[in-house]
Amino acid sequence: MAGKHLKSDRNATLKISRPSTAGKKPAHFFHLATTRRRYICNVVTVSHEINVPCFTESLREIAKPQSLPYFAANHSQSPPNHCFHLKESPLQSQAININGLEVSFKLSILQFNHGLSFPREIVFTRLYTEEYEKRARDFVKTVERNAGFPDKILCPCNQCQNLSHQLVDEVHVHLVLYGMDRNYTTWFHHGEDPVKSQNDNADLGAAYELFMASEMYTTNTNDSGDKNSEEDFRSVLADAECQLYEGCSKYSKLSSIVELYNLKTKHGWSDTSFNDLLELIEDMLPENNVLLTSMYLVKKFLRKFNLNYTQIHACVNDCCLFTKENADAQLCPKCQTPRWKENEHTKEIITGQAAKVLRYFPIIPRLQRMFRIEKTAKNLRWHSSNKSTDGKMRHPVDSEAWNAVDERWPEFSLEPNNLRLGLAADGINPYKNMSSTYSCWPVMLVVYNLPPSLCMKDEFTFLSLLIPGPKQPGNDIDIYLQPLIDELQELWRGVYTYDASEKKFFNMRAMLLWTINDFPAYGNLAGCATKGRYACPLCGENTDAHWLKHSRKMSYCNHIRFLPKNHPYRKKKFTSSRLRNKAPPCPTIPKGTDVAEQLLSVVNNFGKGRKKRSRDEEEDSMWKKKSVFFSLPYWEVLVVRHNLDVMHVEKNVCESIINTLLDCKGKSKDHYQSRLDLQDMGIMPQLHPYEEDNITRLPPATYTLSKSEKKLFCKRLFDLKLPYGYSSKISNCVDVEKHKLIGLKSHDCHVLMQQLLAVAIRGMMEEGPRVAILRLSKLFYGLCQHVVDKEEIVQLELEAAEILCKLEDYFPPSFFDPMIHLVVHLPREVRLCGPVQFRWMYHFER
Repeated sequence: MAGKHLKSDRNATLKISRPSTAGKKPAHFFHLATTRRRYICNVVTVSHEINVPCFTESLREIAKPQSLPYFAANHSQSPPNHCFHLKESPLQSQAININGLEVSFKLSILQFNHGLSFPREIVFTRLYTEEYEKRARDFVKTVERNAGFPDKILCPCNQCQNLSHQLVDEVHVHLVLYGMDRNYTTWFHHGEDPVKSQNDNADLGAAYELFMASEMYTTNTNDSGDKNSEEDFRSVLADAECQLYEGCSKYSKLSSIVELYNLKTKHGWSDTSFNDLLELIEDMLPENNVLLTSMYLVKKFLRKFNLNYTQIHACVNDCCLFTKENADAQLCPKCQTPRWKENEHTKEIITGQAAKVLRYFPIIPRLQRMFRIEKTAKNLRWHSSNKSTDGKMRHPVDSEAWNAVDERWPEFSLEPNNLRLGLAADGINPYKNMSSTYSCWPVMLVVYNLPPSLCMKDEFTFLSLLIPGPKQPGNDIDIYLQPLIDELQELWRGVYTYDASEKKFFNMRAMLLWTINDFPAYGNLAGCATKGRYACPLCGENTDAHWLKHSRKMSYCNHIRFLPKNHPYRKKKFTSSRLRNKAPPCPTIPKGTDVAEQLLSVVNNFGKGRKKRSRDEEEDSMWKKKSVFFSLPYWEVLVVRHNLDVMHVEKNVCESIINTLLDCKGKSKDHYQSRLDLQDMGIMPQLHPYEEDNITRLPPATYTLSKSEKKLFCKRLFDLKLPYGYSSKISNCVDVEKHKLIGLKSHDCHVLMQQLLAVAIRGMMEEGPRVAILRLSKLFYGLCQHVVDKEEIVQLELEAAEILCKLEDYFPPSFFDPMIHLVVHLPREVRLCGPVQFRWMYHFER
């Protein structure tokens, strides 16, 4: 004990024990084991022979006036042990009167010796092995020697977690059985300097982060499952972080497999070709390398990170899932179709091989894993302290929809760890062959708690459902969404979760803010019509639709009703006050509660084998089903439940304008039938067709381009030079000779609509339609800003209605399909939900 200097500790545990003594006066030894710092007390000699419990009671009386906590050890032990806390360490001699006998004692505190090194290899050693047992023994001996050989030390096992003192041999047993506490990274309870800690999670590499993110946290630390989890963690971590070959510092076993697997997915390699590549690379590497040599071994290796999914059998006609009450059914209870696949030649049932399988990826474990990474857990609370205060919206947290949730459920918003999610669904072709008719539907989730720079990143986008083909689910998608809805209902009630950043458990709740889809999928999820008389889901039954007899389509005009009553456009169209009073008012967008009332009489009838609705039935009601989302307790009171996708609306508007200006055959909205509709409606007489020399002629409209102007339009786009990465090569989509644009992608239309169209039409057509098109381009530019001014977006709502009114003055009614009409609602959704970058399909489709 010599050579150690005295140092006090302000929060310590006093342990009283009575060893055997050889002298005449029995000595009492007191060891002070710290609970916050790294000190231990030396021998304290009591000047008189006293009763230890009486002495303990006297010290307890000292603690009581200061309201200090204390605790006692097992009194049945011999000799008796008593432990309790003292605020101040009595470094000088003090006296206590016990039964009239004054007892003096002295307490000294000695500092740990920091010169010893700790065997940190125990962190990377597999549990229940001989090597682990040896390293656990080394750890205990090091701590014992460093602490001055006390009887007991704090036990850092996964069960005790430094909350109780154990005998030294017992600590060794606990470490062997339960493993080291995974959250105890700096061993300051056992003498390690926190500044010199070598076990920071950030330094453990990618394998540590991946495994910690993939494990579900077990709330019961005494459960045997936690022992298995601990064992898996240590073994996988050591295996994954080992070098690819001796001396390789750039690639580990994990990083090499992940890089190669990404290349396989990116370039569509078959399993056979991937196996051949792995074998070739393994042969090229030095001997004793750890590269896996087959796809089977790669999948087996990655499976350790708990990235599995659940297979749920489904009816081939989308009638039901074979879960819950149908788990043991062999036939669909509705259409009586077999659950199992049928041999194409013999028509025999292949029992055990499901005809259709839904792949479900549970979201609760993945949300819990996010909180297990300290940095991610902190980012998930970003929204609680980063709201904009300058009247601008940079994130959904600044939107009215977010604030409405805070006002409606204040207890939900008070917990910053509660999550708000967005759901996106769309059909894809998994075989990268556009000629294939197979349609597969992934359903993905995003977390809006994160900062804008992380919110829409791939690593925070969760695939929750993979709905199989070959046909799209359509309105029957609710059948496949049911497992996800069940989890969302559980998340609304709350799930017990561990927060690694705050080192505590909390009740994690989550809610679905809205869905993000293109327009057809919008109808499938919302259960409303997206064509016909009620094609606008926002206007609903107030949709102003007119059937065009010759064009055989619905037209959605009369956007003047979205303008205020005293607007100059209304005064211009309705010259007298009597007509203005009779003008149609602005339609009221129904609330979720109103929609829920309308759906009370709707009966769902899922399955492809059902009888389709007739045209009369479709025209009578805009609702095709009651959406499964209404089973969520909060769904009907949300401000916005389904988002219009700006990306698809912008693409369709851009294509309609360009095809009409260039008069592309079969795609232009201005044709002979549309002119006949004008004649029947008695409007725009200057555009009515007429006969001349037995030839029917169509008068040119104000937006009609001559042949030379069409060529100039295409030439400007063909010769355009853009910075690298700004967009794709537009010239590849331009046919100068045939005067048309082909193969435009969504982002091509985005760039054309907001930037290039204004350049291409400069000096062409009459000023009226050209200005209207330029104003429309400016409108989309304003809608797609990353920072949205709340006052300016209100002006854009009025601007959108004015632009559509202007377009009605020049373009025929056939031009105004549902996509053109939806432009009038886009500014409203930006005002309610925030910037469109968090609510469009670019991120999900890429």
